[in-house]
Amino acid sequence: MEDPNQNEKQKPDEPDVFRYITKPSKVEDKCIFCKIGAGKLKPGGKKHPKELIYQNETVAAFGDMKPGAVFHSLVITKKHYKNCWEISPSILDEMEQCGQNILNDFMNTANTENGNLSRDENENEEGSASANSRMSSTRMFFIRPPFNSVYHVHLHVMVLPLTDFIFNLRRLGFSSSWFYVTPEELRRYWESKEEKVSE
Repeated sequence: MEDPNQNEKQKPDEPDVFRYITKPSKVEDKCIFCKIGAGKLKPGGKKHPKELIYQNETVAAFGDMKPGAVFHSLVITKKHYKNCWEISPSILDEMEQCGQNILNDFMNTANTENGNLSRDENENEEGSASANSRMSSTRMFFIRPPFNSVYHVHLHVMVLPLTDFIFNLRRLGFSSSWFYVTPEELRRYWESKEEKVSE
């Protein structure tokens, strides 16, 4: 007898790659990050749904489905922008502030947990120093276009070390400045454009 749920079971999950040359019509219906930002889809898709870490009217944040570091989250805009070159300084500020708040929350939680563990082992001072050193290794960046797998601007927010296999191509993208753009670099880019215009 035919299983009435068979078709539902065979439905593919949302693709984790979204690229285009010409912006498609109704892009928000096709872009996975647009759907997440609008609340139509949970991060992680149907197979591994997760909740948002944070959201407001402009941005949303959630854990990366395949984390590449000890802590790895994404900050996206709710409005569709193809990549980091399309956003405004005010949008960048908001994305970066969101990322910093997420990092601070993670650090505070990790340091608290580490402190409790250290007290149990009578190593509080040494353990806290180790946690502070580890948490100081943070990174926020955009993958440099066109290497990003989803053509919807998203800021990677990480606490190092990286956890991908050493020969993994994604690890190369996360570790080499050839493949990523930091918020500071983006601001320098805008400043250089303004200088050229004023000349």
